[in-house]
Amino acid sequence: MNLFGLRPSGPIDWPSLHALVQKGQFAAVVDALRGLDEAQRAELGKQLVAVRRDAGSWFNEKEATAYAVAAVGCASTAAKAVTVIARHGWPWSTIRSQPVLRAAADRGVPWLGDLAARLAARLPRDPTFASWQLTADLLLAAGAPAPTGERFVDGWLLSVRVMQRDKTVLGELRASPFTDALLPLAFERDAIASSVGVYDQVTREWQTGPGVLLAVAALVGEGRFDRATALDRCLDVLLGTRPKMVLHGFVQFHDALAPTGAEVAERATIYLKLLADATGSAATMAQKVLKDADAAGTLELESLLDASRTVLGRSEKGLVKAQLIWLEKLAKRLPARAAEIAEVVAVAVEHPDVQLRDRAAAFLARHGHADAHGSPGGALVAERLPDLLPGPVPAADMPEPIVSPDELAEEVAALDQAEWQTVPVERVLAGLVRLHAGDPVALRAALAPVLQRMGDRIGASWWVADSHREAGALFTAALNKAAGLPFLLAEATRVLRGTPADVRIGNPYVKLHGVLMLRLAEVVVRLSTEPVPALVATPTQVNGLLDPAALVERLARAEREGWQPWKRDLRQALYRLPLHVDADVLRQARTLHSEAGRALVDWMDAGGTGRPEIRVVRVHRQRTELGRNVEWLPESRFYAASAPARSAVDPYWLTELTAPQVVNGDLRGHDWAALWPSVLPSQREVVAACLLPVIASATDVEHHRGDARLLPLLAELDGPVGAATLTAIAYGLAASQADQRIAALDALVAVGGLEGFDGAELGAQLARMAGTKLIVLSRAVTQLEEASRIAPAMTWQVAAGALAGLLPAEHTRPSPGPATTPAAQGGPGRGRGGGAQSAHVTPRGLPDLLTLATTAAAASGSRGDVPGLTELSARTGSTRLVVEAKRLHRTLAAH
Repeated sequence: MNLFGLRPSGPIDWPSLHALVQKGQFAAVVDALRGLDEAQRAELGKQLVAVRRDAGSWFNEKEATAYAVAAVGCASTAAKAVTVIARHGWPWSTIRSQPVLRAAADRGVPWLGDLAARLAARLPRDPTFASWQLTADLLLAAGAPAPTGERFVDGWLLSVRVMQRDKTVLGELRASPFTDALLPLAFERDAIASSVGVYDQVTREWQTGPGVLLAVAALVGEGRFDRATALDRCLDVLLGTRPKMVLHGFVQFHDALAPTGAEVAERATIYLKLLADATGSAATMAQKVLKDADAAGTLELESLLDASRTVLGRSEKGLVKAQLIWLEKLAKRLPARAAEIAEVVAVAVEHPDVQLRDRAAAFLARHGHADAHGSPGGALVAERLPDLLPGPVPAADMPEPIVSPDELAEEVAALDQAEWQTVPVERVLAGLVRLHAGDPVALRAALAPVLQRMGDRIGASWWVADSHREAGALFTAALNKAAGLPFLLAEATRVLRGTPADVRIGNPYVKLHGVLMLRLAEVVVRLSTEPVPALVATPTQVNGLLDPAALVERLARAEREGWQPWKRDLRQALYRLPLHVDADVLRQARTLHSEAGRALVDWMDAGGTGRPEIRVVRVHRQRTELGRNVEWLPESRFYAASAPARSAVDPYWLTELTAPQVVNGDLRGHDWAALWPSVLPSQREVVAACLLPVIASATDVEHHRGDARLLPLLAELDGPVGAATLTAIAYGLAASQADQRIAALDALVAVGGLEGFDGAELGAQLARMAGTKLIVLSRAVTQLEEASRIAPAMTWQVAAGALAGLLPAEHTRPSPGPATTPAAQGGPGRGRGGGAQSAHVTPRGLPDLLTLATTAAAASGSRGDVPGLTELSARTGSTRLVVEAKRLHRTLAAH
C-alpha cells in the first residue's frame, strides 16, 4: 500500500492512468508507471498523445505536472513528449521538476537532453521562471550543454533575479551552473540590465538597480569574468541603439567597473565616439571620464576638438554647457591654442538654445573671434523662415489582397512578431473569409501547422478571466476555427448578442473597440455556418476609409451572386465611409435592391454619423475609492464629451460620448487601440476623444501606462482638428517617454496645416495643464523647439497661446478653470468633479518657453503683445525668467 491506496496487481490500463492524470495525482502516476516495459509504455503513449485539451479548461499545476510525468514515462520520442507537455499547461503552468525527473530515471529515458532542448526552443518570448526552471532541470539531469538561444538566456537571467530575502543576485550567479556558458551571451540581451529589487537589511527597504550587471561587476572583481572583456562589451552596448533603460543600466555597470586611467587611455577613441554620438547618459559618462584623462595628460587635444564640434551641436543643453565650460578652462590652460579652440566653440553660436549661444558668443568676443556676433540678453533677429507643413495628405491605398492559403499562413506567422495594426489584421480577416469560402481544406492544411507552432501567442487565451473582452482572443478563435483547431464558440456567441457599449474594458469610450469585437465575433460564428465570398468592410485605404464606389460595387456583386453581407460587417463598412459622397456614387447606390443596398442609401442620405460638437471637460480624482489606492492617479484629467441628436441610421450611437464622473483608475493602454481609428476614420474628433484617456495616461500616470504613439494615427483621419485632438496632442507633447513625445511632435506637424487647427488653443491647453501641474511643461517645450525648425509661425502661435495663459498668473490671475473650449464654459462639463481652483504654481520650464517664443517669433517675423509679458519684462533682477521675458519683449518690438 502507498499514499494513494493499494496498487493494482497488473499493469495500469489507459482509463485508470488518464483518471489519475486528470486528477493531478502526479505521484500516483510515477508509481503506476514504475515497472512497465517499453511495449506497455508505448501503448499508453499512443493514447496519451491523442488526448486534446478542452479549450475551455483552466491550466492546473498538478494536472500539468501529471501530464508531464506521463509524457516522460510513456511517449516514444522527445517530440511526442513535448507535444503532450505543451498541450497541457506548459509553459504557463508550473510543472514540478522532481516527479518528472523521477519518472525519467525509473524508465532510463535516453532522450531527456533532446526533450530539454526542444522545450528550450519553445520557450515564450517572455519566459516564466517555472517554464525555464523545468527546462534547466532536465538539461542538468541529462548532462546536456546549455542551449544558446535568446529565450533560454532570458530565462536564465530571470532565474538569477527571482530571489528570496536571504539570497543575492551575486550569490545566484556564483552558484548557477550556467554562468560560465551563458554570461558572455547575456550581454546581447536587454534583460541583463533589468531592475532588480535588493533588500537592505539596515534600512529594511528594497533598493532597485541593474542588479545582474552590478553582480557581474563583482564577478569581474573576483576574477571570475575577464575585466577587459567586460569593459569592451559594456562600451559596445553603449555605442549601440538599445533601449534607454538598458543603456542607463550599462552606464551604472561602467561606473561599477571604474576603469583605470590606463584602460581609458587605451580606449580613448571609443570614449570620444561615445561623447559625440551616444545617448545622453552615456555621453555624460564619457565626458566625465575624458575630463579625467585630459587632466592626467593622456588625451590628445586634436581628438578632443574634433569630437567637440559634434558635441556642441547636440540638443542636450547640460551636455553642451559642460563641454563649453571644459573648452573655456582648456583655453585658459593653453592660451597658445585659444584661437584653435575658439574655432570649435563657434559651432555653438548656431545652437537652438539662446543661453548656449550667448555663452559661446561671449567666449568668442573675449578671444576676438570673427564669429562673435550678437550680445547676451539682446533682441534676437533672424532670417524669416516659412512654415514647411505638409497640409492634407491622402492616406495610402491598402496593399493587394491575400490570394492563397500559403500567403495567408505567412501573414499570420508575421503577427507573432508584431503589434496589432489595422492593415495586417484587415488583410488577414479578408483573406480568411474569402479563402475559407473557396477551399476550406487547403486553408486548413496551410494554417494548422502555423497556429500549432504559435500556440496562444497571437491573442489572449480563453482561460484568462474575462477573456471575452480581448479582441485578440476572438481573432485567434477565428483562425483556429478555419484551421480545424479547438476554439470556444460560446464566448463569441455571447459577444455577438451584445452591442458595442456592452463590451466593457474599464474605458467609458469603449464603443469603437466594441465594434471591432462584434465584427470579430461575427467571423467566428458565421465562418462555417453562413459563409460569404468576401467581407464588405475591408478598407480601401490604410487609415480605415472605404471608398463609397467600392462598397457599392461589393454590394452589387452580392446581389448578382445571391448572398447577403454579414450584419456587423456591413455596419462597419458604413462607419468607414466618408461623410461626403459623390452624387454619381449615390445614384449608383440607388440602383441596389437588396436590404444591404437600402441600408447604404439611407446612410448616405442621412449624412452618416454627422459631425458632432466635441467638448473638453476637466474631471477630478475622487479622494477615496473603496478597497483601492487612488493616490497614483492624477489629481484631474481632461476628457471629451458629446451629445448629438441620436440618428435612426446609427443604432450604436458611436458619436455620443459621456465623460466619467471621476478620473478612472482603469483608463490605461490597450493592445487594440491602434485599430480604433480605423473603425470611424471620417471622425477625427470622435476618435481623439476615445483615445484621450489612453494618451493622457502616458503623461500623468507613473510607470508609463498609456500610449501617445497613437497620435500620428489621428493625423491620418478625416475631419477637422478640434478640442479633443488638440488636447490629445498637448498630453502627448508632455509624455514621460521620449519616443511618445516624438510621436506627438510628428502628429503636431501633420495636423498643423489642416482645417480647424488652432495653435493658440493648443498653447492655451498646455497652459491649463502646466498651470495646474498636470504635465511637465519642459517636456512639451523640448518638442516645440523641434517644431520651430519646421514651422516657426505655427510654433509661435502655440507658444504665444501658452504664454498668454501662464504669464498673467505670475501677477494676479488665478489658475485656468476646468473648461477648455468656449462651448464648455458653463456647460455640462463645468464643475464636474467639484472642488475650487488651486493656487497657481509657476511651472518648471516657463523660461524655456519664453526662449522658444523668442526664437519662433524671430524666425517667423511675428509681432504683437502677449498678455503679461510687458509687466514681467519690466521687473528688475537677473533671474532667467526675467531675462528671457526682456529678450522676447525686445524681439517682438524689433519686428
